[in-house]
Amino acid sequence: MPKNKGFTLIELLVVIAIIAILAAILFPVFAQAREAAKKTQCLNNTKQIALAVVMYNTDNDERYPAWAALSAPVNGGNTSFVSPDIQILPYIKSVNIFTCPDDATPRMPATSVPFNDGNYRKMALRRSYQYVGNIHTREANGFDANTGVTTYIGPTTWLYSGRTDSDIDESANTVSWLEVWPVDQNDPYVGGIWGSGFIDCDTYKLAGRKVGTGPAPPGCTNWLNRKPTPGHNGTLTNTAFCDGHSKGLTWGKLRENDFAMFKAKKSATVFVP
Repeated sequence: MPKNKGFTLIELLVVIAIIAILAAILFPVFAQAREAAKKTQCLNNTKQIALAVVMYNTDNDERYPAWAALSAPVNGGNTSFVSPDIQILPYIKSVNIFTCPDDATPRMPATSVPFNDGNYRKMALRRSYQYVGNIHTREANGFDANTGVTTYIGPTTWLYSGRTDSDIDESANTVSWLEVWPVDQNDPYVGGIWGSGFIDCDTYKLAGRKVGTGPAPPGCTNWLNRKPTPGHNGTLTNTAFCDGHSKGLTWGKLRENDFAMFKAKKSATVFVP
């Protein structure tokens, strides 16, 4: 009778080595595929947000949402300021689109963040996107009232008003929302007013910006050494535009010509970084 023959030690080691080689080849591919899927989902989120803003605009006499709109607190809320994500919520299927799948950055306790609607404090949903207001530029030599789809109407009140369609020169080339994950002490939640607006010197947060490199916009003295958003592959920011489309952009593209994509009225002046 023939004897059953098993694997020799050498044969077993060869099989193990082949499996290890295949794993080393395939695991990075799987990781890249997962990251690509998350990036696509995040881009789809910004697309839905962009379209929600367009629909809001249509129903609101062609005026964009205001950042920090005023309304009495509800459900145990602790501020009268209403974040822009809540304002466009009727045009969105799910609040989950405000969270990028890649964004797992820890937040401070939601109980420490001002919410107009106390129910959103209980949900503590991560928000990975910010609504564009006034930022600092070289052209304005600091705070630029010509930037953002919502603009400051102070000085005695902490209020912003939404611009109208006629205020925007090129809707297809003007940013309304963009992807910003928490950096430094920025701790945004869906429904919370903190971190809902991309304002002042917040351009330091854009993915792909190298820490310590400049020039910083005038008036942003602490800008250079602050940490940017991780973004996708360390370089891309998913960006929503006023005409309803979205796309992933690099730091270089977003800061191009003195942050031209953030300006309501486009300037003829060309700024070289």
